[in-house]
Amino acid sequence: MASPALAEDQDAPQDANEIVVTATRSSSSAESIPARVDVVTREDIELKGLVTAADALKSVPGLSVVQSGGAGSLTSVFSRGTNSKHTLALYDGIRLNDASTPNGQFNFGSDTLGDLERIEVLRGPASAVYGSDAIGGVINFIPRIGGARPIIAYAEVAAGNLDTYRGLAGARGTMGGFSYGLTAEYFETGGFNNVADRISDNLGERDGSNFVTVTGNGELAVTEGLTIRGLARYREAESDFDDAALDRIGRGGKDRYFLWRIAPRLTAMNGQYQGDLEFGQADNKRSEWDRPDVNNEFGGPDSEATGLRTFAAWRNRIELTPSETVSGSLSAGIEWQKEKITTAGGYNDPLARSEALTGFYGLAQLALAERVELSGSLRHDDPEFFDAVTTWNAGAVLDLPEMGGRAYISYGTSFKAPSLSERFAESAYNVGNPDLKPEHGESFEVGLDAGVGIGAAGWLGLTATYFDTTIQDLIEYDYALLANINVGRAKIDGFELGLNAQAAEIVDLQVNYTRTNAFNDTTGERLLRRPKHGWTASLTVSPVDRLALSADYFRRGVREDVIYAPGSDFGAGGGYLGNGTVPGYDLVNFSARYRLTEAFELFANLRNAFDEKYEEPDSYRGAPRTWTVGARAHF
Repeated sequence: MASPALAEDQDAPQDANEIVVTATRSSSSAESIPARVDVVTREDIELKGLVTAADALKSVPGLSVVQSGGAGSLTSVFSRGTNSKHTLALYDGIRLNDASTPNGQFNFGSDTLGDLERIEVLRGPASAVYGSDAIGGVINFIPRIGGARPIIAYAEVAAGNLDTYRGLAGARGTMGGFSYGLTAEYFETGGFNNVADRISDNLGERDGSNFVTVTGNGELAVTEGLTIRGLARYREAESDFDDAALDRIGRGGKDRYFLWRIAPRLTAMNGQYQGDLEFGQADNKRSEWDRPDVNNEFGGPDSEATGLRTFAAWRNRIELTPSETVSGSLSAGIEWQKEKITTAGGYNDPLARSEALTGFYGLAQLALAERVELSGSLRHDDPEFFDAVTTWNAGAVLDLPEMGGRAYISYGTSFKAPSLSERFAESAYNVGNPDLKPEHGESFEVGLDAGVGIGAAGWLGLTATYFDTTIQDLIEYDYALLANINVGRAKIDGFELGLNAQAAEIVDLQVNYTRTNAFNDTTGERLLRRPKHGWTASLTVSPVDRLALSADYFRRGVREDVIYAPGSDFGAGGGYLGNGTVPGYDLVNFSARYRLTEAFELFANLRNAFDEKYEEPDSYRGAPRTWTVGARAHF
């Protein structure tokens, strides 16, 4: 039930046996994992007209996506009430979190989706598999590759209001022992004014953006047991943006990364053993400018930051079948990485630091009598400049065919390493604290799925999940010391409910509700930007074979945030007011797709159909009503 099933799919429930890779680093049935793994598929992306990662993740239960303006602006993801820096971002398993950012988080607002086959979202702790950052969850972007034919070409063009244009072209396929995928995508928009209408110094200027993404990956079978895998991706996003409650005409930035990987793979023992070597880099570069406006006011220094992560890994997995009723697998690996950051300009002193880390992990899965799945993982991370950290996770899944579902339970520990910037950055407003300790999390989760057929043409499924997380040694900024220190403690719990219904292969409905209680356990105050209540609903109707219609609803409840008065610090009326409540909002999107031939289709998308006025972070305007029309080809 992880992904909204579409009318073209034939069997229900469609994802009961869906194969995912994020939870275990290798192919596993989603129903065997003691956690929630949601999948945004290629079909979802195309039917719903999803363009950016922020668009796609807003529909995932348990995630709170906060975007500071339009496409390209800073976008944070809060998974199950944890902080935005507690979500690990991956591209085909390659770590994306940017070492050059102040707290090491990834900006989800600058990536487009044209080269992706799917997005897997694992909610819950995963440090015992991936190490640092995975306290709240893992988001893995998985690219297109291979196919049943030598060349499967695809292309798309679209245009919409706000001077928005997009185009992509690519191909994937399999030629003998070689599988490949190649995609190029361009997207630009004139955007809208990011500052909320209520702010008094609103200048009405539009904050536009443009994106360029090129991706290539391939797998070559050299011999029967040896495959060489390779991947490269370049992404560049340039955007205008504003400061909170302050409209800035000359403010903007560029965010780009280049990542590559070479990975030989050895298989043996009739496919029961798989060993992978990986070598690669993720090279991030961010630059910002703050140019004076027409009155030569508010100009500031340009800044630039780079983060280079070089990595190597050796991973092994072996499948075991000791008897007809017992089967399982063992995985173990060693990973090494070195992060190097440099910063210059802006208001910070120049900084150049590097740090190496070595991690060891082991993971076991055991299936008993096709009824019980047990799993456990253990990882030891040994960083260069602070104490080693050991994390673990254990869980069990009970198959319940009598009710068409399963029950599961899991418990795990996790951590977030202090960033190089938090420890060593210096400025007039900050003193580096090299003695910072990692943040530590403990999480418990229990879930139940049930499904029942309602005749040959229908299906009804229900899901329920309870989660409880405690995070200690949170790193927070102390205004008296002008430094980051380990003082915080967070207490988070909540539950998720889901319903999926299908009828006659024509109608598919999915509804999800999430309740999140996220508090500072020391002060009792609610944590910022985590709404207590969240709803998503998706309805897909395919009345005839060629036509698919979709309607999506999002409800984000009231939440605490840093709030601003209608006037900014630089204008009349005050400005920063401290913490307060931000109103909730409702968004409705519509999409339509009509297949002209087997190869060509037309599509149209309407987002924020009722032009809801809302602010995600306080004082930043949410996207207004937008529409897009276009054509797509697969041949």
